[in-house]
Amino acid sequence: MNQESEESSENPGWKESLFGAHAWHGYIVFFIGAVCSGAGALFFAIMERLSGHTLHWMGDQAHFWAFLYIPIGLTLIIWLRDKYFLGTDGTGIPQTIAALKMGACQEREGCLSFRIAVGKLILTTVGLFSQLSIGREGPSVQLGACFMHLTSKFHQFPKHLVQRGLILGGGAAGIAAAFNAPIAGIVFSMEEIGRSFDKRNLGTIVRTVLIACIVCVLWLGNYYFYGDIDHDRAPLQFTTFLPWIAVIVIGLVAGTLGGLFASALLWATPKVAHLLRTHKIPTAICIGLLIALVGMVSEGSSLGSGYTEAQAIILNGSPEYVDTLPEAKQAQLAEDYENASPLYPVWRAIASFLVLITSIPGGLFDPSFSVGAGLGKVCFPLFEWTGATQQAIVLLFIVAYFSGVVQSPMTSFIILLEMTGATLFALPLGVAAILGYEMSRLVCPEALYEALADKFMAGHSRPAAAGGTKPD
Repeated sequence: MNQESEESSENPGWKESLFGAHAWHGYIVFFIGAVCSGAGALFFAIMERLSGHTLHWMGDQAHFWAFLYIPIGLTLIIWLRDKYFLGTDGTGIPQTIAALKMGACQEREGCLSFRIAVGKLILTTVGLFSQLSIGREGPSVQLGACFMHLTSKFHQFPKHLVQRGLILGGGAAGIAAAFNAPIAGIVFSMEEIGRSFDKRNLGTIVRTVLIACIVCVLWLGNYYFYGDIDHDRAPLQFTTFLPWIAVIVIGLVAGTLGGLFASALLWATPKVAHLLRTHKIPTAICIGLLIALVGMVSEGSSLGSGYTEAQAIILNGSPEYVDTLPEAKQAQLAEDYENASPLYPVWRAIASFLVLITSIPGGLFDPSFSVGAGLGKVCFPLFEWTGATQQAIVLLFIVAYFSGVVQSPMTSFIILLEMTGATLFALPLGVAAILGYEMSRLVCPEALYEALADKFMAGHSRPAAAGGTKPD
């Protein structure tokens, strides 16, 4: 008797369970959810590109018009959020973490539902076209989690998937598809969203990520988010002692700055939330005007997500790759690089801070990457003696600062590797990320997303799961 017949005799229903009508229904429902997760990330990617084109089309007048469209856009988003789309608050990642803490209960509908998905799509789009300093990865995470959670309404999945696996898969797909970084998406789901590992859920997470990424790749191509920085030249790497001094110093300094930024956010967000509850319109208009003022002082460089400025700074060290791009794109990169003044990281950090404290839908990945890139460009002369290139210094500042902000060191350096293709630079980036994480914990003991998730649950009167985050 062969193995197949032995399995069949021991478990006569195994073929039916794998290939029966119920199983195929589950496969189809799951596939649709994963495709929708990828489509949501793709939609935000397209909207961000269009909003960027709009900003460049406005040209030198953008920061003057900002005094009109930013206060209006911000006020509209806050009004719609509080009137029709409660639960779409913030980046979307804390809300996804909160949904996991709640467990499989009715309160999850306040974080993950079709209404939340629609609201996230609308409000994030308005934010992008209002040229606010927001990214799209956080909304992509909550959107993916919404779609995968909704699949449990149409099929009876195993309990462990309903409780956590589907949501983790959707969240991972949001990160992965947003940056074409499947490995980083999987790692982020375990390091930050779930904060634990369960092998039972791993297959679901991986399948969701792969399907969602394929959706984006079919439309956008299999691309590096910032470009192939090692294209047609010697790979970026450190092989002597002196550059490692830069790794250590940057990890300590940038990680501290990222931790201070996160700590300031956690301090200011509840205070602004109180003002928005008591004086919604005046507070929204005042913050909008402050963001526009920063835009004017920075000559427009703080407007938008910060992606184009970060890309221009990073690719300044990869002329071989830049030469392969269309002439219009080359000219845009040169312009964006020149516009990133010595105070650019300050203006970008302020603009991002002012938006994030309002808890409107929008992510912090892109703006944080951009702050790190700006710091690297400004501080490069201080590290030139180490022999490290400007591009290396920029990447180290990005990974250390971002790791300090979100306190997710593995995600920080893995996602940067996948966004640039600099795989031989993994060790310096990993060291800088870990140092940044450790320094951040000293100035901000609470991890940003975890703390915001707890604040979200408290503000919406939803009880947290007893004993903290459940194990997967």
